[in-house]
Amino acid sequence: MKLQNKPAGFLLLITAFIISFSFLSFKPSDLNKEKFNSYLIKAFENKFGEGDLPDWGVMDPDKDGYEGTRTKAFYEYINTLDFIPERKEVIVAVIDSGFDIEHPDLKDNIWINEIEMNGAAGVDDDNNGYVDDFHGWNFLGNAKYLSLEVTREYKRLKKAGTPKTDPYYQKVMEEYDSKKDETISTSDGVSETLAELIEAEAILKQKGVTTDPEKLQGISMSLPEGKVSDAASIILGVYLLFGMDKNDLTELNEEYKNKVKYYFDTTDTYELIGDNPEVMLETNYGKNDVSDKVEIHGSHVAGIIASKKTGQAPFAKLMLLRAVPNEGDERDKDIGNAIRYAVDNGASIINMSAGKYFSPDPEFVVDAIKYAEEKGVLFVISAGNEGDNVTDIVNYPRKYLEENGEKKYFSNMIVVGANSWMKKWSQKQDPENKNFKYDLAAPFSNYSKEVVDIFAPGVQINSTVPNNKYKKVDGTSMAAPEVSGIAAILKSYFPNLTAQQLKEVIISSARQYPGLTVKVKDKPKELFSNMSKSGGVIDMMNAYKRAGEINGLQN
Repeated sequence: MKLQNKPAGFLLLITAFIISFSFLSFKPSDLNKEKFNSYLIKAFENKFGEGDLPDWGVMDPDKDGYEGTRTKAFYEYINTLDFIPERKEVIVAVIDSGFDIEHPDLKDNIWINEIEMNGAAGVDDDNNGYVDDFHGWNFLGNAKYLSLEVTREYKRLKKAGTPKTDPYYQKVMEEYDSKKDETISTSDGVSETLAELIEAEAILKQKGVTTDPEKLQGISMSLPEGKVSDAASIILGVYLLFGMDKNDLTELNEEYKNKVKYYFDTTDTYELIGDNPEVMLETNYGKNDVSDKVEIHGSHVAGIIASKKTGQAPFAKLMLLRAVPNEGDERDKDIGNAIRYAVDNGASIINMSAGKYFSPDPEFVVDAIKYAEEKGVLFVISAGNEGDNVTDIVNYPRKYLEENGEKKYFSNMIVVGANSWMKKWSQKQDPENKNFKYDLAAPFSNYSKEVVDIFAPGVQINSTVPNNKYKKVDGTSMAAPEVSGIAAILKSYFPNLTAQQLKEVIISSARQYPGLTVKVKDKPKELFSNMSKSGGVIDMMNAYKRAGEINGLQN
């Protein structure tokens, strides 16, 4: 069986690309621990089972035993006050993939552009450069998939006649060849394994033996040796190692076919989207429909921020900006324009859960973030899912300005890593090993004392997905919206706080863990206090108290 014949190499390949699919745009570096890879595969497929793990992200470590944000305790506290503070409306822009705007837990909190909604069809009633932008804008138009940025860079440099001795061109070529080889090899391995699984099921059915992997576990030792036993071993091997059955593997096979088809497609992206490649600050390309009932990422992120059931701020309004493809890398043009749209149309907070490691126009996005900074808009972004110290690794959009050869980090940007629900791993707290024996820091979360600002819950986070459903998903993509949701709460109660003050409030009030060392990839231990600027986990109760202090000084 192909999954068994080359365990270390194949696991490495399959994990790298499964993770890149799961979190849309973060491209993992090589991972060299087979068990770590196996964990991540299971995390993506969400095959751990629900167990007894509740919606822990909003819980209190002292009251509930989970290292959550203490938002539940905050709402309980607010409701005990004799005078409940007035709450102002706050708009959070979400730059992501598509959204299920009809989900019953989201639909009432979708931002509505009243001028356009009550205006004439086909007319830019509010004169913002976008026609009929009722809930935001879809900068990708009808394009669901785009190529990788490294593919686009490879084509651009080759077309320009760049010498192969050019260091950047060499880096691009190496990455392009590596990604292509890995994607094709992984796709072939998944396809071959699926074929063997289908054949194994046919053998068992012919002999009247169940093909249900859970039932097979109970009778596998009693099966006769030979074809029947071998067929059962194939089915159980796939199920026990990867948490997959035939349906899962069929879905994965289709996903990898898409990856092979789109990752390395050299079609110019402007032909797919319909924009003018000569104009970066372009408006009204794409379309006004932001909905998507297939891709889960955008809906899940939106729900963490403001869904009625699972949201941090279930009253916030969600401005929806589709600029991240279902497969492949986002374009700098779309991200920059999405940021500017959010700023110009009333968002106080922007959440973005995407990133990449090549960028042909990084300054266009940097300028947009600076524009948000100048206009007082908070920008919250996920740290990435490679489990790396990213102090010296540049992930785009860039997290800093370069002035006189020095890094200057944005005053309005919060970079978020992901934490689990426990300080130290224990079988009692994690009987199904959902966090793979990692401690407070999630095994996949990037970290850095210089780049990452704070940690927030990002493991097995329950939220909205298309077609009226909910799902538990892992990633720093889940941690960032926890912070955006809390920022929305603070902004609603203290509307005069600036973006810089919101950042200061959230960072300075982080829950601390003095002396706590945690497991990290490729290292025995790391002080959790050294994994981010704040050294801690976001805490709603602490943040509210700190915001009140700052607000009081202003009044």
